[in-house]
Amino acid sequence: STLDRSSAASDVYKRQTYLCAKHEDWIYNNPEQALHFMARDEMQGTLLLHCGQYTEAIPYLGCAFDIAVILLEVDGGENDALIHKVKSLAGLLEETYYHLNLPNYRNAILDRTHSVLQATESALLSAFLLKSVHQ
Repeated sequence: STLDRSSAASDVYKRQTYLCAKHEDWIYNNPEQALHFMARDEMQGTLLLHCGQYTEAIPYLGCAFDIAVILLEVDGGENDALIHKVKSLAGLLEETYYHLNLPNYRNAILDRTHSVLQATESALLSAFLLKSVHQ
């Protein structure tokens, strides 16, 4: 229903995530399978976005985004393809929120993406520095 979606949307804005804890745990434990769900959700969300069904696109694009972020974390931040995927999904979400005239949501996804990518860079730098010190 519309009421459920709007309350879910406000929860998403507060938490800035789209997956529930149960599904997040599943992704951490099944990263290979999660890739397929990410691709499926991205495809469905992109299709809905291009058809102008913006509200319907958000859960799919958001879940694909969260999966990409978790997989990037699981992979230690070293996967360039996942870094690109996080950025492209953030761009699709940003575009969707733009069409819905939701600037706070646009800013929230951009801020979250920036934080994720900054954390990834910090982790990589730390790993590099640790390797340098121990050689």
